[in-house]
Amino acid sequence: MMPNSLKYIALLLSAAAGHALMPKRWRNLWLLAVSWLFYGLSMPRYLPLLIAVTGATFLTARWMEAHPEKKRLMLTGALLACFGLLYLYKYLAFTGELLSKLPGMGSLELPQLVQPLGISFYIFCVTGYLIDVYRGAGAEKSFVDYALMVSFFPAVLSGPIARSRELLPQLKDHSPNWMDVKRGITRFLVGMAKKMLLADVLSALVTVVYADVTGFTGIQVLFAAVCYALQIYCDFSSYSDMAVGAGLLFGIRLQENFDTPYFAQSIPELWRRWHMSLSGWFRDYLYFPLGGSRKGKLRTNLNLLIVFAVSGLWHGAGTQFLVWGLLHGGYQVVGRLVKPLTKPLRERLDASALALPAKWLRIGWVFTLTTVAWSFFRADSVSHALAILRQIGTLGSFGGPEAFGMVRLQFALLGACLGLLFIWDLTYKKYDLVERLARSLWLRYGVWTVLVLLVLCFGAYGTGYNAAEFVYFQF
Repeated sequence: MMPNSLKYIALLLSAAAGHALMPKRWRNLWLLAVSWLFYGLSMPRYLPLLIAVTGATFLTARWMEAHPEKKRLMLTGALLACFGLLYLYKYLAFTGELLSKLPGMGSLELPQLVQPLGISFYIFCVTGYLIDVYRGAGAEKSFVDYALMVSFFPAVLSGPIARSRELLPQLKDHSPNWMDVKRGITRFLVGMAKKMLLADVLSALVTVVYADVTGFTGIQVLFAAVCYALQIYCDFSSYSDMAVGAGLLFGIRLQENFDTPYFAQSIPELWRRWHMSLSGWFRDYLYFPLGGSRKGKLRTNLNLLIVFAVSGLWHGAGTQFLVWGLLHGGYQVVGRLVKPLTKPLRERLDASALALPAKWLRIGWVFTLTTVAWSFFRADSVSHALAILRQIGTLGSFGGPEAFGMVRLQFALLGACLGLLFIWDLTYKKYDLVERLARSLWLRYGVWTVLVLLVLCFGAYGTGYNAAEFVYFQF
């Protein structure tokens, strides 16, 4: 049951109606029941695992608070158990592949277990909470509130990753007002439009090209690589929009996960704007404990490479994901090394009439580097990614939309939707478009109607369409 399905929308509306009618003391229990129902309908065999992890970490935090002299040992055991589960379901088969490549090992096939939906996200949620308790934050006394934080149904499958200090206080008293509801509906509909008008259409185009890159010219493969960069942004940010919007229907403000990342002018800035809940988790629970930037340049660069290597493997068990992470870490290391050389030139440009062109040149450069890295993320293997990049180097002609299995009208509609996305990302924060829509009756209902009609008329439906195919659900 995915957020762009009619079943999910029916569940969301029923949950919101029940929440509004429910006495305050029962609201969290109601939302927890709905959340567990949602997860059970999505993946029933692994609902007991979610509940077990929730109960075990709740008790561990209470024991750590009650026995501070043993909290280090308790934390270590809990982290080993949690990350052990993550390893078992995500990396066991990958380990067998790596060991098989060692001299004298022969073929070693370890089982590939079915990965529980959202396990990467809720494991990071509970381990972050345990580390916070170890550092002195108070352990949550209410199991219902804690369990709701871990399994809140708009976010459990693909984030944003819940942080206890931000979400638990809200769960003590959350009552949506009409402004929250209007903002929530707008965000949800914007997310659904991104998913079904852009992400799914771009996905079909990219799949056609990446299935056999040698059958396309270099320009066509380059176009597909750019489309994938846009696809994964639209796909994941659409889920985040829908999660944030759904949360507002209950008066719960989930963390924003995206802040127009493709307008970033450097790779570090990109990662402050992309998947912000994950970036913040790695910063607070891995980068800082490793020493951050406090132990000299060499150690800082090494820490960056470690963090991004781990981030790559978090996204997927494959060497291509490791390369993707190391590329982003390497970008940052190189950027730090050349910054003293480029800083004077940048300052002169920013103080001249060329400031605006220089800004967009930096944005284009960051997008180019990111697109190169995405080739490894999307590819089936490192060799597949290298084949994609080699094919791009052959250039050639673009041809027409028919080469991608699209008609000209569909191609034009895709371009128009991408243009609207560009305008939205460029202006929505500066002009607070969601707030303005919430305060204008006719404009609000007009935009809602247009979004619904666009999704119904031009959304990706039909034979072969799978509403469950959000990219980040596999992670």
